[in-house]
Amino acid sequence: MKRVQSFEDTRRRRSRILQILKYAALFFVGFEVFSAFALKTWVVSSSSMEPTLNSRDRIVVGSSTYGILNPFNGKRASFKAPSRGDIVLVRLPSSKERSWHQRLLDSAVRFLTFQRLGQLGSNSALDTPVIKRIVAGPGDSVMMDGFIMYVKSSGTSHYLTEYEVSGADYDITGGQPAKDWGKDMPLSGTMAPVDLGPGEFFVVGDNRFSSADSRFFGTVKSGHFIGKVLFRYWPLDRMSGY
Repeated sequence: MKRVQSFEDTRRRRSRILQILKYAALFFVGFEVFSAFALKTWVVSSSSMEPTLNSRDRIVVGSSTYGILNPFNGKRASFKAPSRGDIVLVRLPSSKERSWHQRLLDSAVRFLTFQRLGQLGSNSALDTPVIKRIVAGPGDSVMMDGFIMYVKSSGTSHYLTEYEVSGADYDITGGQPAKDWGKDMPLSGTMAPVDLGPGEFFVVGDNRFSSADSRFFGTVKSGHFIGKVLFRYWPLDRMSGY
């Protein structure tokens, strides 16, 4: 009788464990589908977007703002063009495309660690997505003076400030280069005009004196955009929408 009871207890324990695993798997699949086609959370990992976003801020990214991303091949079916002034989560042009199982494993780790760990299978910081602001798009010409971006829109003959062409209101952080720092050197606060081709976007950090952006790695394509930053939910006293 004791053996029968012991067997029944073992069977019930196994059944409960299997149920827990089943519900956990279903929850993870639902989380992945929601992240791929709706919203995903992200942790800001640098100061390059200060004062708009600080390091360790937690944000929500609209995964389908610019189109639907296929989580297995990393390709996007676009239906809305990114706009000047948008804050975006973007893959660098030099980043290596990871296989679907690497992306799945990375998603599982992010899910289990509440976004604290991730990017498994990445061999370089260049493979890690970054958060930047779009200042110019296809057909535009863009330059910088005094850390402010100036954009000549396609079909126009004069430059306007990044605020005028985007209609967005935000602050930027500049800096004071060393006395012998030439105007043609990185982070000098100036940049010669750059003409953007079809499908090209120019992205920069709001912290212009401490941001590796299109001034360094060049323009990006719309397919590099993972999504648009919609709002910051942590810390609570700085919660805001974008």
